[in-house]
Amino acid sequence: ATTVPPGPPPPHAPPDEAPPADGLFEAGGLREAALAEARQAPIERWMTFLDQHQIPLVRRNWAGPARISGPAGTGKTVVGLHRAAYLARRTPKKVLYVTFANNLPRVQGTFLAAMAPAVADRVHFHSLHSWAHGFLNERGVATHLHGDKALTAFSLAWKNVGRDGPLADVDPGSQYWREEIDHVIKGRGITTLDQYAAVPRRGRRTRLGRALREAVWRLHEEYERLRADRRVHDFNDILALALGETRRETFSSPYGAVVVDEVQDLTLVGIRLLHSLTGDAPNGLLLIGDGQQAVYPGGFRLSEAGIDIRGDRGQVLRTNYRNTRQVIEAALAVVADDAFEDIDELRTPGRRDVDLIHHDGGVVRVSRPTAADHDRAFLAALHERASDGGWAGIAVLCPTRRAVGDYQRLLRGAHIPTCLLDHYKGTPVDAVKLGTYRRAKGLEFAHVLLPRHDVLLHETTPDADVTHERRELARRQLFVAMTRARDTLWLGTVAPPP
Repeated sequence: ATTVPPGPPPPHAPPDEAPPADGLFEAGGLREAALAEARQAPIERWMTFLDQHQIPLVRRNWAGPARISGPAGTGKTVVGLHRAAYLARRTPKKVLYVTFANNLPRVQGTFLAAMAPAVADRVHFHSLHSWAHGFLNERGVATHLHGDKALTAFSLAWKNVGRDGPLADVDPGSQYWREEIDHVIKGRGITTLDQYAAVPRRGRRTRLGRALREAVWRLHEEYERLRADRRVHDFNDILALALGETRRETFSSPYGAVVVDEVQDLTLVGIRLLHSLTGDAPNGLLLIGDGQQAVYPGGFRLSEAGIDIRGDRGQVLRTNYRNTRQVIEAALAVVADDAFEDIDELRTPGRRDVDLIHHDGGVVRVSRPTAADHDRAFLAALHERASDGGWAGIAVLCPTRRAVGDYQRLLRGAHIPTCLLDHYKGTPVDAVKLGTYRRAKGLEFAHVLLPRHDVLLHETTPDADVTHERRELARRQLFVAMTRARDTLWLGTVAPPP
């Protein structure tokens, strides 16, 4: 279905200023003209476009924690940014805007500074872990965060008690079990075997009976022992320490409001930490996200975090402003069979109906028998898209960091300028954006190219449930990457002839 909401304000209109009325023009015509103008501007300006029918969400007075959800492309982040600026004008305290990824706060801060420069210094943008680390430093709590040493401790724990035991019969690699500890045990704040044995492993489809959970717990204890011996913390420890600090009587939150973007990628401990900064205060906590776009294993329910969202405090956006019908249909086909349970406990089918605004664009699928043939077609497609507007609106997204390195070298050899998403600041730059599917979350581009996009969809393990779980996660990640495309999507595959 296609709907025509009321006309939008200018893309950077402050969220508390309504667009001027003009009786000489039909509202639908004004809206279409504004949309067309925004699409002609640099992609960074497009990413702050606020439609008029979203303004009530920006201004709404909520009696407690609120949630904005909706399929990809429905403007959730835009509403969150304008809401942060709106609240910054109305609270004497600072506003905290948090997301999981490290690269997004830098980009979002740039966008808000362009949208509402008068309040830019009153909205603090952070990744969750960087904020927690800084918060602990301010509180005088010693931290010893060292990812490499923590990884070494886990590798030794796997060698000592994991790889020759029953866990290896399920998955001989250690990554699945590291994720189990990170997202299920430590991510949920579990401290005893009995708790772990009884907990529903949300987002983890592989069945683990009592014996296997006991084996996981032995691995967890060995990891914690080795980590403590090395006097290092991992990222989960930082969140747990920060949560402990917010529960002290001496703590007083400096924030009048907290906006959490991509909430589905946080752990239960992370969401408890952010909730502790505002409690259930009116207009205090706003959660933004979509369970279908979760790109990390595990999950939680809001009720487990003590968060109760009632009535109109749970809003679902349904109009897709970003994708063409061809792009969204191709993306939905990838996850059509993967129903998901969102953090509000609702079971949702993989294929969801959306109302579309944007219709000009398409999807190109290319299959070549060899990697060399594939990459030649890929470079030709890049040049074709750059011939109409330069490199700035183009992104090349890869499933792994290793693939990013491979394509960075290929583009460098072809003398094509690149900007890694890890370094992207949200300002226009005439270079191809390059990064992983995960790093592309929260961003969008006029043209997206996904070389060898199906490589992770064929991974197998000895256990059928683990294989199914990994492939489902890979499909969600691919769905996120595909839906970053506003105008065109290029899908490359290497498929030798039978």
